[in-house]
Amino acid sequence: MLTDQQIPSVLGPMAAPHDRLPFEELQRRYNFRATSDWQALFVRLLIDECRRIGPGCRALDIGCGHGIGRKPAYTAAVRDAVGELWGLEPDTGEMPTADLFHQFQHATMETAVLPEAHFDIAYSFMVVEHVADPRSYMDAVARCLKPGGIHFFITVNGAHYFAKCAGAMRRLRLEEIVLRLLRGRAEVDEYHYPVQYKMNTPRVLDRLATQTGFNAPDYVFVEERGPEPYMKGPLRLLWHALNVKRRIVKNQRSLLALYCRMQRASNRGVS
Repeated sequence: MLTDQQIPSVLGPMAAPHDRLPFEELQRRYNFRATSDWQALFVRLLIDECRRIGPGCRALDIGCGHGIGRKPAYTAAVRDAVGELWGLEPDTGEMPTADLFHQFQHATMETAVLPEAHFDIAYSFMVVEHVADPRSYMDAVARCLKPGGIHFFITVNGAHYFAKCAGAMRRLRLEEIVLRLLRGRAEVDEYHYPVQYKMNTPRVLDRLATQTGFNAPDYVFVEERGPEPYMKGPLRLLWHALNVKRRIVKNQRSLLALYCRMQRASNRGVS
């Protein structure tokens, strides 16, 4: 775990009860309203992992945009913790800040031209819920990771009521309409990408890991304010009621944010 001196100032004070806990400890805790910023927590855990690998760590940012959580300073903090940082972004309208990455490509994980068995860690921030072909995606990640390399990511937990509702609306072709009503057309058109929700539950991720040469994944589940921005009007009462339930029925795996760490099996050959 990072010491106080090692935590980048851009991540803020990190003063909530679980902000500074290592991944292994967070796995054992009920992380509801116990962290201050789920984005900063992701960056801190990612930097923990990179520092554990060592100063020569080679990292790949999948779906990088122009910064983790649209914050270049977060990605810069990761860059400062590694020896080499590559970025992939499929949207040609997104261009990262100059010098943020040592190498950059406009490509998906599946179409990128990457050296095999090159990276110590490949990470993504709110990307895998958009993946249409999980097996192809995971095969591509496995090819570019060294044996023993880490795939680390955060996504919306498919077991959460918000993800279940969003999935139902997508199947009914109502997702875009409802999002525009709740968040406004300008915000949705600028930031929203269609979701697939094909690889954001432990059951599916466990199976994919086995199929693509990874060890069993480890998970952390976190929720702070949850889907509060989407729960307006009469939905506000429902949001409060569900929060009360979460304080009473402490099911860790029902929390909104799923952090996953999976390690490529050391005995897997390069495909």
